[in-house]
Amino acid sequence: MRDENGLLELEQAAKSPSGPLSHTHGSHPKLPRLADLMDEIDHVTRRYVQLPRPELAPLIAAWISLTYTFDCFQYAGYLALRSATPGCGKSKLLRIIGRLAKGAPPLTTIPTPAVLFRSTRLVLLLDEVDKLRNADKEKYGEVLAVLNVGFEAGGVIERCNKNTLKVEQFPVYGPKALAGIEGIADTLADRSFQIQMVKTVDKMPRLNFRKLDDLFSQLRLGLQSWADAHGEQIVDTYNELPDQLDCLHAFDDRFQDIAEPLIVLATLADAERPEGPVILPRLLSGLKAAAGRREPSGREKQLLAFLDIATSKLGKDNEAFVRSADLVAECAVIEDLAFIETPHKLRGLLKHFDLSPKSNGTERGYNLSRQWVEEWRSRYRGQP
Repeated sequence: MRDENGLLELEQAAKSPSGPLSHTHGSHPKLPRLADLMDEIDHVTRRYVQLPRPELAPLIAAWISLTYTFDCFQYAGYLALRSATPGCGKSKLLRIIGRLAKGAPPLTTIPTPAVLFRSTRLVLLLDEVDKLRNADKEKYGEVLAVLNVGFEAGGVIERCNKNTLKVEQFPVYGPKALAGIEGIADTLADRSFQIQMVKTVDKMPRLNFRKLDDLFSQLRLGLQSWADAHGEQIVDTYNELPDQLDCLHAFDDRFQDIAEPLIVLATLADAERPEGPVILPRLLSGLKAAAGRREPSGREKQLLAFLDIATSKLGKDNEAFVRSADLVAECAVIEDLAFIETPHKLRGLLKHFDLSPKSNGTERGYNLSRQWVEEWRSRYRGQP
C-alpha cells in the first residue's frame, strides 16, 4: 500500500476536488497523461540500454520529465552515469536522454566555464567528464564551481565585466546529466542520482535515431504540453509536501532535497491515471537503487582507510601516541592513502576529522584513541 511510504495524504490531496489536479488545465481531454509518457520513456530506455537495475528506468523517465518542470522546484538533482570501463552504454543513454529532454540538448565534452554559465541551454549534458579532469586541472576546478551551485534555484556565477567593471550575474540553475569513467567529484556526487553502468554480454538493438525521431518528437511535445498545463498544480503539490517523507527518511537531507521533485511528478502522474500501473513505487525503487550506488566520497574513503590503520596501532589499548613518520609509512601501502607522502599531507587529511598532530616532548605524532575511531566510524556506518 502506498501509505507505507507516507505519501497517501499527498496523493489524496492531489486527487481531491480542491487539490492540484482539480484545475481546468489538468482535466483537458486532449492533453497527454504524464504516466503514459513516462512509461513510454521507460520502455524505450530499457529496449536500447542495458541498465544495471530495471527500476532505474522509471528514475530516468522522471528525471527527463524534470527537465520540463524544474523551474517549479527548489532543486534539480543531477544524473551521473558512471562505469569502470568504456563500452558500458553511458554515451548511448546520454544521447537518448538528450533526444527526450527539454530542448533536445546536444552532448558537450570538455566545456569551458564560460560556456557553462553563458550558455542559453536550460539542460546540460556533459559526456566524458573524466577527460575534462585530466585535460586541465584549473579549468576542471572552475567548471566544478559552476556545477556546484547549479542544482539549486537561484544559483548564479558572478563575473566582472572587463569593459564596464561591473559585476554581472549569470544564472546556472538547471538539470544536468554527466557521464564518465572516473568517479565524479565529492560535491557533485552529493547532488546527483548515480547510475553505475556495466558491460552487458547481450547485444542490444541498434539505436537508429533517424527512425526514432518522430517518436522522440512526440514525447518531447507531450512532456512540454503537460508541463505547460500543470505548472500551478506542480507548485501546489510541491508546497504541500511535509517536512519529512517516510519513504526518504533513510537518506541524508541533500538526497531528500533532490528526490522530492521526482516524487511530486510521480504522485501527480498516478493521480491522473488512477487505474495504473502506478509510477510511484517503481520510482521509489529506482531512487533506492541510485542512492545505493552512492559510494563514500574520496575523502570518506581515505578516512575509513586511516581508521583501519588507527585500529591496528591501538591494538588492545584505548589510547596510543603514534609518530607521524610511522603513520605516513602505513599510508604508503594503501591505495586510497598513497598520496600521503609527508607528515604535512597527513595533517591536511586529518584536520577535517578533528585530529591534529601533537608532540610527546621529542617527536611529532598523533594521540589516537578508540573513542575517536569509533565515533568517526559510526558516522559512516550503514548509510544508504
